[in-house]
Amino acid sequence: MITGKDMVQGGKVLVGDHNWREGPLWPSVCAFLFGARERFTHLGMRCTVAWWCGKPYLISIREACK
Repeated sequence: MITGKDMVQGGKVLVGDHNWREGPLWPSVCAFLFGARERFTHLGMRCTVAWWCGKPYLISIREACK
């Protein structure tokens, strides 16, 4: 069953991926270099999201270790 926490984390992953791929280059670079990092495990994937100017950018996603 999907909880509210999963929905919030899934939203961060979706929006962060969109901002990383479709957004301008400089905010993505600044997020990668200077952004505040948030790391969490979501549906078996280890995600790292960097926040820059109030927007999430998906920096890394990989399979979580068991």
